[in-house]
Amino acid sequence: MSTPRRAWSFALATFVALLVVPLLVWLVLPSPGAPPARPPRPRATTATLAPPVETTEASAAPHAPSKPAIAKQDEPPADDDVTGTVLDAEGQPVPRAAVGCDDRSAQLTTTTDMEGHFRLPAEAAGCMVVAHHSQHPSSERVRVEAGKDNIVKLGQGGAIEGVVVDEQGAAVTSYRLTIELFLPKTEGVDIGVRGRPKKVEDPAGAFRLEKLPPGKYVLGASAEGHPPGKSETVEVEVGQTARNVRIALPRMATLSGTVRDEETRSPIAGATVRLDGVAGGGGFDLAAPVTTDAEGAFSLVGVPPGPFSVRVERDGYKSRIVPGLTTRGASVIREDITLRSRGDGGSESELEGIGAILVPTPNGIVISSLVENGPGAKAGLRRGDRLLRIDGVSALEMTLPDAIQRLRGPSGSRVTVSVAREGEGNAEVTVTRERIER
Repeated sequence: MSTPRRAWSFALATFVALLVVPLLVWLVLPSPGAPPARPPRPRATTATLAPPVETTEASAAPHAPSKPAIAKQDEPPADDDVTGTVLDAEGQPVPRAAVGCDDRSAQLTTTTDMEGHFRLPAEAAGCMVVAHHSQHPSSERVRVEAGKDNIVKLGQGGAIEGVVVDEQGAAVTSYRLTIELFLPKTEGVDIGVRGRPKKVEDPAGAFRLEKLPPGKYVLGASAEGHPPGKSETVEVEVGQTARNVRIALPRMATLSGTVRDEETRSPIAGATVRLDGVAGGGGFDLAAPVTTDAEGAFSLVGVPPGPFSVRVERDGYKSRIVPGLTTRGASVIREDITLRSRGDGGSESELEGIGAILVPTPNGIVISSLVENGPGAKAGLRRGDRLLRIDGVSALEMTLPDAIQRLRGPSGSRVTVSVAREGEGNAEVTVTRERIER
């Protein structure tokens, strides 16, 4: 074979080898496995992200979780937890009742499940528990213990039936009814939502309040076009209905007068005149505020029989509360009022009374504070005194607005207050009212 021919044969063989050998290797050798799939990166959200934790010896050691003060019903009960059931007066379990220790921390509370069961943490053992529910009178205080099924029974309560009439004895067919005063027979019992104003629509003016805790009540009613009225004290017993309760709404009266500058005697235009410290009957506006005209004259329509007070305000003058007003059965009464100029840096308001701040408590109305060097403090009244009588009228069943109005009065007049002092018995104090600036 000639030299050129051998060269071409060698080149062809080399080319075929380069094609065939890789193919044979690919067919004979095992194919490599697929690379492991990379896990998808989780999306970062507020719910899944957590702050990094440093795994030192101290942080890696497990921490004992602190026991919550509020027990959770969906956790398995611990052996030392306090468990029990809340029942109504008929012995049926009450769901969603609030249960809590009345003599311990306010945090020791829970709510019954749908079967009336409750569970409190071990710290509640031995405490006095009270249960509340919007549709039932509160329970009495019950001592609960760990390791037993404690039973807490909501009160049975009583009822009040009555009627609301106007000053002529005709039925008031639409009105608001509220509980102005409640003095429980058992300490710690709460009136709850039953004390809220209730709208009544009845052609005979009749009403009925049910499931009331035992105790003493004063009811109030108000209607459009009438000052509010109140019932006499009503006593409610367990399982009994107090009937024939009558609330008479007094007729509307008007207070007229003129507001003048105390120093110059000039009429004050643009002064606002409104009732002050008068409430009752569930929230109807008693008398809308009025503004004096160019001659300083005003007419406030819808004032109650009294005693009541009015507040008078005008820019540049000290606001003034005028107390001790009464209608005495008249349809129109008159009271002229003077205001003092405020001046620079002086007091902003003035009123006439004894200089005491009152608060209601389950045991009655208590003096919470006294104006320093005020008439009440100078006469010997003390913080914490509980009112027994005001000018001979029992204050034990008096509403807070009534007590406030009876203690207010014109400067120079006197009022006698009987009080009870813890550990010291009773005391009687006569106070001369003064004009108090603040």
